[in-house]
Amino acid sequence: MGDKAGTPREPGEVQSVIKVLKILEALAENDKISLTDLSALVKSHKSTVYRFMCTLIDAGYARRDENDLYSSTLKLFQLGMCTFGRIDIVDEAMPVLKELAFLSEETVHLAILHYGQLVYLHKIESTHNLRVSMQSRIGSSAPLYCTGVGKILLAFQPQDVQDEYLRTCQFMRFTPKTICTRLGMEAELSKIRENGYCYDDEEHEAGVRCVAAPIRDYHGNVVASVSISGPTVRLDDEKMKSLVDVVVRSANKISQNLGWQSK
Repeated sequence: MGDKAGTPREPGEVQSVIKVLKILEALAENDKISLTDLSALVKSHKSTVYRFMCTLIDAGYARRDENDLYSSTLKLFQLGMCTFGRIDIVDEAMPVLKELAFLSEETVHLAILHYGQLVYLHKIESTHNLRVSMQSRIGSSAPLYCTGVGKILLAFQPQDVQDEYLRTCQFMRFTPKTICTRLGMEAELSKIRENGYCYDDEEHEAGVRCVAAPIRDYHGNVVASVSISGPTVRLDDEKMKSLVDVVVRSANKISQNLGWQSK
């Protein structure tokens, strides 16, 4: 059977596409996986899977680490960002994000944890003429340990997930205020859980401060985070404190839209 244009499709070509799709699905469902296990999951010979994996790695859709374990990259997610409006959390969050941006007049972010990496789902720029040029953009990633939305997401992960992250994290000092030790991060995460919000005090980008809060699903699990970011010249200590309630209320509104009920 040919396609709509009348071009016949070779059986081998169709099977190759199906195998690649199965490989991508297997990578998405597993954090890291060996070639042997991957071949077993997609029910194909190791040599065949290896050839496909080399192509996917070259194209930027997969990676192979020093232990010869394979994992997916964010490229598929980034391609899908053109239809991000279909993602439930963005749909439910959008009215609240717009309201938050209007009230604060600062930059607003919505982020999730995707296979251990922070990913920005949405961003609304500040309306002020004076704006800092932040590196964040929709579909991009940033470190968990030095961003407001990232620290929130990390703080509310299960303890074993936090321990593994802190054990393997290669801390980089982006600014003089970046927390670069495991002990320092453990204390910071404990404080975040106790307070229910967090600050990013020029920890990722010099001249940028941020207040962030967690978003929960109907089970009460933290599935995303929301933040207000702006330049230090506007976000002084007093202003930061005043924004806490605004951000937390907004996060709670989005959580309620997702089915969460506060006690």
